[in-house]
Amino acid sequence: MDDLMGYFIIGGILIGAVIILYLPVFFLLKGRVSAIRQLCIVLFAACCCIVLYATIFSAWGQDAFHPAQHHLNLLPLRMLDESGGMLTDKMVVQIFANILMFIPCGFLLPIVFSRMRSFGRTALMIFFASFSIEFLQYFLGAAADIDDVILNLLGGILGYVLFAGVSRYLQRKHARLKLSGGNHYR
Repeated sequence: MDDLMGYFIIGGILIGAVIILYLPVFFLLKGRVSAIRQLCIVLFAACCCIVLYATIFSAWGQDAFHPAQHHLNLLPLRMLDESGGMLTDKMVVQIFANILMFIPCGFLLPIVFSRMRSFGRTALMIFFASFSIEFLQYFLGAAADIDDVILNLLGGILGYVLFAGVSRYLQRKHARLKLSGGNHYR
């Protein structure tokens, strides 16, 4: 559980850093791009930084570039059968972390990139990003696992479902306001 808390702390720091770096861009685009859209762009960039830190950069301190042995699992759902020497608590945390890490990506991707508004495109992009990370991890000496790709994809799909639900809710609310003549102040 301490590992997960560490990622939340580092995540908060990375989000703060991205916000600080984005401030000049925010003021340049003020008036041309809505503040909500810019916030989504910043959050998406921060999520990408957090995912890269958690999956790629955190492996650097662990003899990453010259591993004695590469670990590769290509058998789907093997994690349910074997823990790979991990304690049950740590395995459960890793499963949830792999899912949670990609929920914001699945939610924000279609907001930031209008071409990603279809389920198929978003799922494909999440799959490609997760596969790329696992591919890199293998050569960095961390374990590359098809289960991580599956869990990341599940998280991205959950994020997209959340996006679709919020989008549908806002469209209905907008339609109701339009039907009532826009008089939403009572």
